[in-house]
Amino acid sequence: MKTTVQRRCELLVENRQLVNKASLLENSLIKMIAAASYTEKDMTIDTDQLKDCLNILRKKQGCLSYLRGNNELIIASKMALSNDPEGYLDDVIKVYDVFQKGRFFGSYYRVLAAISICDAGRAAQAEEIVEKTNALLKEMGKSHPWLTSDEDTSVVVLLAMTDKSTEDILTELEDSFQYIKKSFSFHENAAYSLSQVLTTFDGSYDKKGDKALEIYNAFKEAGSQYGKNYELASIGALININMNAGDLVSEVIEAAEFLKSQKGFGKLEMDRYTRLMFSTMIISSIYSEEAGSSSASVTSGALATVITQQICMYVAVMAASASVVASSSN
Repeated sequence: MKTTVQRRCELLVENRQLVNKASLLENSLIKMIAAASYTEKDMTIDTDQLKDCLNILRKKQGCLSYLRGNNELIIASKMALSNDPEGYLDDVIKVYDVFQKGRFFGSYYRVLAAISICDAGRAAQAEEIVEKTNALLKEMGKSHPWLTSDEDTSVVVLLAMTDKSTEDILTELEDSFQYIKKSFSFHENAAYSLSQVLTTFDGSYDKKGDKALEIYNAFKEAGSQYGKNYELASIGALININMNAGDLVSEVIEAAEFLKSQKGFGKLEMDRYTRLMFSTMIISSIYSEEAGSSSASVTSGALATVITQQICMYVAVMAASASVVASSSN
């Protein structure tokens, strides 16, 4: 395993252990997202600072707020990583309020979308980004009412932050979905989410679709089937890495095998699909950092990194929510 990947994996394991000290009772996947937020910044968690940020959030937002619950540890970790924790929180609240205009019910997913806007440094443009996000969701709902829901807000906001027009996004999204869905029979919802992720990046829909399918099939050929539910969307974070699919997949699998042997990442804590997803996050974030410094495309630099991070955050929150529902029904 490459030194940079090894070190990033070890840092994720360390941060996963440290986050327990700050929030013992939180959902395990939510803890992993908080740990990953630090790991992507190549930083070690300061538990005292994270606790302070949790306290600030809890003082400003009541227990019924949508910024609490599954979102509070995520937001607190983002606050701690910012130069101005209270200012970051205020920005997230303001952007979320823009999303909530004219709405009665709140949404955890709109909070995640607000986080994405703030992480991209686009809070000042919240009005136009939210307007574009809502326009996209409305048209997506008309085309695919059974596949479009409030959950999609978390990824659609990334589309809204690109320079592509609403019309171009919708056309490419539909072309991409029709192109790849035949490869994921009975998993159309996941295929639609993957299509959204692919559309955030530059390039023709067929070439991006081919790259995603090539990577997916490379996992299968290597004996490590990639998940076809919520986690499928995360594979899109790998398509812009300039590397042979087989070599790229080998790096992800090697990282997953290392994590499997570590406390908090074994069979009892997560399934192999989730472990591959977090390994994908590690590999994609490392390469997006390297590419961001030299690329001038619309999804390069800061926005490319945000897209990579938010894709994995969105997928992990979906998986965490699903696990909570499953536990409740049992």
